[in-house]
Amino acid sequence: MFKCYIQMPVEDLFANILLETRQISDGLRHLDVFSGAMERASFLRDLAMLSGHKWIGTEAGKNLDPIIRILEAELDAETTMITQVFHGHNDPDHGAVGSVEKRRELTARGEAASSMLQSLRRLQCMLEVADARIKAERIVNLRLQV
Repeated sequence: MFKCYIQMPVEDLFANILLETRQISDGLRHLDVFSGAMERASFLRDLAMLSGHKWIGTEAGKNLDPIIRILEAELDAETTMITQVFHGHNDPDHGAVGSVEKRRELTARGEAASSMLQSLRRLQCMLEVADARIKAERIVNLRLQV
């Protein structure tokens, strides 16, 4: 995922950040994982600040951590069972060759939380890459001025 965002033009990266932020805020309005209306309003305000360019910086990715922790706890609560799925084949000489993956069986609410969690992690990744690219550009510009 990082490679895609590193090679993307900066303008496209910021456009994707804004688009992802708006999609997440729309999804959070309908997802019932917050303890109250005040907590939901607080997180939506933070996301609105991000799409208003007031929040993009070194702390932007870290500011998403509380929402991610809430959704991870919700994911644990909405897991009905964990199943093991084998990916591979049965070799007559060596036996089972492959790997075993643990998969969560989620409720409908858990599926929505999982989707939102993936979006938040993707946004966090984009913010980290954008921050690093802006810092690198500033360093290059400072060195070229000398």
